[in-house]
Amino acid sequence: MSNKLTISEKVGFSLGDMAGNFVYQSVVLLLAFYYTDVYGLDAATVTAIFLFVRIFDAITDPVMGIIVDRNQSRWGKYRPFLLFLCVPYALASVLVFTVPDLSLEGKTIYAYVTYAVLMMLFTATNIPYFALGSVMTACPNERVSLNSYRFVAATGGGLIVTAGVIPLADYLGGGDKALGYQQAMMVMAVLSVVLFVICVGSTKERIKPVNSGSKDFKTDIKRVFGNDQWRLLGFAVFIMVTAQTVKATTGVYYLTYYAENAAAMVSLFLSLWMIGGMLGSALANKVTQLMCKKQAWVILCLVSAVLSAVTYVIPAGQLVMIMAVQFFVGFFNQMMAPLIFSTMAEVTDYGELEQKRRLDGLISSFTLFALKVGLAIGGALATYLLAVYGYQSGGVAQSAKTIDGILLTFTIVPAFGFVLTAAILHRMKLTAEVVKDNAERLQLIRSESA
Repeated sequence: MSNKLTISEKVGFSLGDMAGNFVYQSVVLLLAFYYTDVYGLDAATVTAIFLFVRIFDAITDPVMGIIVDRNQSRWGKYRPFLLFLCVPYALASVLVFTVPDLSLEGKTIYAYVTYAVLMMLFTATNIPYFALGSVMTACPNERVSLNSYRFVAATGGGLIVTAGVIPLADYLGGGDKALGYQQAMMVMAVLSVVLFVICVGSTKERIKPVNSGSKDFKTDIKRVFGNDQWRLLGFAVFIMVTAQTVKATTGVYYLTYYAENAAAMVSLFLSLWMIGGMLGSALANKVTQLMCKKQAWVILCLVSAVLSAVTYVIPAGQLVMIMAVQFFVGFFNQMMAPLIFSTMAEVTDYGELEQKRRLDGLISSFTLFALKVGLAIGGALATYLLAVYGYQSGGVAQSAKTIDGILLTFTIVPAFGFVLTAAILHRMKLTAEVVKDNAERLQLIRSESA
């Protein structure tokens, strides 16, 4: 199969996701805790912000997908978006982690606006980035390898966030947490811009679509939802990300209020998750060489469910066991990430064959839509359950009922989501044989039309 990628191009591409994850992982892992315990909002308000902003942002994804699919410039279809929007994206991340001198009502409005702007810029950079990975190579194994590099770097970005942002905020703030978080995010923002620029300069768009169908945007949207394999992929991504976000959002609360004498170990706890994830991402390509990608994804979901459920029975004082399980949760959970996005490219191939039109941008945008709705529902569900169980913001001691609720939300709720994801994926028909056949058919069509 053609389009063998160099290591330097894989590394360069992967740095784009590291750049994005300096912000994304800060939002997933730290923003809820920041809003309740630093910014000063109650859990119910944070729930409303997460739900409204993330769903509103998700609705903009198809619009961005349409824009991306119709763009063409001398720099390509996708790379210009990364180059010209990386600075606004970085600035917005700093504004989100800035506490304004306003009333509680003013701070709430500020949180809505700045978070909404950040998530819209996340859309405007990530949809082109997702699509870029689909057009760099037509080889299925190279796509998994490319996404393995990508998620090693992405998890590395998350590791820098988990290991660095909280200690950096403590150091830079000098006792002022609000100032510390703002300045720590300034550092992340500068690094993000540098890595996005390297990504743009290191990559090349190779796959040229062979399209004969209508380019009407309504017809294109119908094509996406008419693609039965995308419907399954989108639903699986939604459920899986919901489960992952519930777990990620409540991780800080779990260690702070459930585990005994562990409040000072939050950075280590989150870092082990990320280190395990880096190793899992790196080995994803090896796993898909041993078994069908679909089968591997189902197994990984079930293993993640078991590990999450097992955490429920670990005693609060068993810190070594808690940390060890956290490492393996990250390992198996993040191993799924390269499979998602290489499968997305294969779903696009399938759609091109069946519908005579290639829609990298729109498939990417609707997949990101599913991801963001999962992020919205997962974040809102986590903070909603905290509120239901009586969580009190401001770093105060929590009741036994609240601590039990934190434990349940961190363990059993995500486990159920992972099992449901496995059931959905089991219905997909993109086995290794089907994917290989589709790639060969498309290669033949392109060679005949050249």
